[in-house]
Amino acid sequence: MSQISAKTIREDIARARAYAKKNEYLRTLECLANALKNLVTSPIFGAEKFEIHAHLDEAMRDLNKMPMIQKLFPNGLTYQKGKEKAFYGKLIRLHKKLGEAMEKARVAKLRKRLGVLDDNLIKAEKLVKSDNQLEARKLYRKISEYFQDIEGIDSDIGNRLANFGMFPEAVEYLVKAIQVQQNDIRAHNALILCYEGMEETDKAINAIKECMRYVGSSENLYLRLAKLHLKKREWGEVFNNASAAVDRNPLNVEAKKLLKQAEPRVFAASSASPKQTSKKKTHDLNF
Repeated sequence: MSQISAKTIREDIARARAYAKKNEYLRTLECLANALKNLVTSPIFGAEKFEIHAHLDEAMRDLNKMPMIQKLFPNGLTYQKGKEKAFYGKLIRLHKKLGEAMEKARVAKLRKRLGVLDDNLIKAEKLVKSDNQLEARKLYRKISEYFQDIEGIDSDIGNRLANFGMFPEAVEYLVKAIQVQQNDIRAHNALILCYEGMEETDKAINAIKECMRYVGSSENLYLRLAKLHLKKREWGEVFNNASAAVDRNPLNVEAKKLLKQAEPRVFAASSASPKQTSKKKTHDLNF
């Protein structure tokens, strides 16, 4: 095992001081603990050790200036030269307890924040149901902006708007959600529903293809594609997608009907021979 150099210890102390200035408690304690552990286990003597102790004194002053440390230790944390091992253990215990306390506080804060989110979502829903869509849209936008750190927030808002039949309003949130998480199946399905509801056939077709690309194909998606191509009278696509749906579920009655509807048109078109036009020969009777 390679021995730790004085340079490595000084670097740990420097990192600890940098983290202390940013009030990053756990990283500060971790770097200081590493420095002390390496100081105890490494054969460093003389001027180098003296220099390291000087840096440690400065780091301890930075540590004791941190607000939470001042609250927990009004008289400050101190260590004695020669007792680095004991102080290392103290820092490790403090790191663990502080980490647990910070995690508990984080969870409590998150729960409170999620409660505020739920209250606002309920309020927005009531606005929609009371036919006050303008105010509902404003509130949903504020929710999206304020709770961007909540995973899937735009997908959730988009799905809610889609369920309310507010398709154009939902599209913006769903597109954003898919950009963030391309395999968000709820966002994909809701976006397809919106384009179908808006009768944006080409956009709905593209949305289904994007869904297939990122999430995978399914019986339902093939059936929806077949229906959309039916609107455009694209019989070849109707046939192909209905066939794919039936392949996945031979009992799919709706897909079979589409297949039956498209089949004669597809095969009639393919079996029809192109018209031949022959050029009449003309005879020049002029001698």
